[in-house]
Amino acid sequence: MDKLLLSLRNRILVPVVCMAGIVCWLALCSIHYQSYWLGTIAKVQTTDFNLLHHTLPTTLSAMIQEGRDDLIQKTLDSNYGLFGLVLTDPSGENVLYKTNKVYHRQSWQKFANAEGLAQGNEPYDLITDPPQLEPLFVHDSPRVEKARATGAKVRGKVLGRIYYMRSPPPPFAEDIGNFLLTGVAEMSGAKRGYFYISMMSIAFSLVVLLLVYLRRRGLELKQKEVEHVRRELEIRKKALEHLSNELATQKARKVWLEREADQAYRRAVGLKQNLERLRDALAGSMAANGASSANPNSSGVNMQPGRQPGVQSNFNAVTAPPPSSASNNLSNSAGQQVVSHVRIRPPVSPPSSILEEIEILIPDLSDNAKALRSQADILHDYCNSLEERQVEMKRIVEGAFNRTPQRTMPAQAPAPAEVIDMSPR
Repeated sequence: MDKLLLSLRNRILVPVVCMAGIVCWLALCSIHYQSYWLGTIAKVQTTDFNLLHHTLPTTLSAMIQEGRDDLIQKTLDSNYGLFGLVLTDPSGENVLYKTNKVYHRQSWQKFANAEGLAQGNEPYDLITDPPQLEPLFVHDSPRVEKARATGAKVRGKVLGRIYYMRSPPPPFAEDIGNFLLTGVAEMSGAKRGYFYISMMSIAFSLVVLLLVYLRRRGLELKQKEVEHVRRELEIRKKALEHLSNELATQKARKVWLEREADQAYRRAVGLKQNLERLRDALAGSMAANGASSANPNSSGVNMQPGRQPGVQSNFNAVTAPPPSSASNNLSNSAGQQVVSHVRIRPPVSPPSSILEEIEILIPDLSDNAKALRSQADILHDYCNSLEERQVEMKRIVEGAFNRTPQRTMPAQAPAPAEVIDMSPR
């Protein structure tokens, strides 16, 4: 049903609903037609005929005896032509009086003759002299159209017959045509029911159109929502596939990183061993440099009494700097055992502990490098002082040699002068 509503277009939906409304309208109008003409009007006429069976024969008998033809005609016209009243002679062949009024249309008038009267369903009453007080026919109920004979005896002379003619209902098409063409808004008779039915049918059609439109609108919104959810699911599916691929990539990268971490761990272990060897070498060199700085006269150079006081003061001022706290921890000048603060990484410790151990070694190495640099500067200054002293001593020796008197030697070849090597060893 929902698929049918979605497939229908307005150019098809509106005519279909209109046709359904017209069919419903015609069906309701037909029901109202039968209820009005074959129900209400027939019951009213049955009631009128039952009343006339009891009163009209005596009234007409009195008027005929008095010779009041004008009153007879007025009495027959008192029904306004809604149904027919026909007065004939005692044989029923000649029509003496009949209702002359017509209500909107002629209906029973064409049957107001001897042949039509003979074919009528309603029985006739007899007009007698003296008047018949007891009715000859009665209707047991308004729903019973056929009159029942009472069995009363006719007394007196028969003056004539009175016929009762029902007004046949108009055809359904004619009745609907009169409603549509002659006063749609007229609130009388069957038109009132047709008007209410028409309004109800129009309202019903509009409500059906509105409900169908709202239902189709709701289905379209749901369909759009379903499409949106479907697109969202497709997007999420693609995102899930992308995440799956990314997860596979990350797993592969994890394997690669684990392999690289293993290699880095082995390299870090090797670097740690190299750093420890470098630390031990630096500690040994610092111990040797400290011993040489503590005994500066152990170089084997004997100072002559003639050197200048300034040189002696400079030499005494050159001393080794105090060892740093890091170098004290690593080694001392007395040759004690080197104490190591480096922790050996156990095999089960995490890889990050290697970096921590390297970071612990870096400040010590930096301090050792600074100490070595300061000692190198001191040694450089000490070498410069030695070179200056060598030059000065050379100059003193040359001056002393020049002041020595020259002695003549016998016929021997002069002996070469002794050259003293004052270069630092």
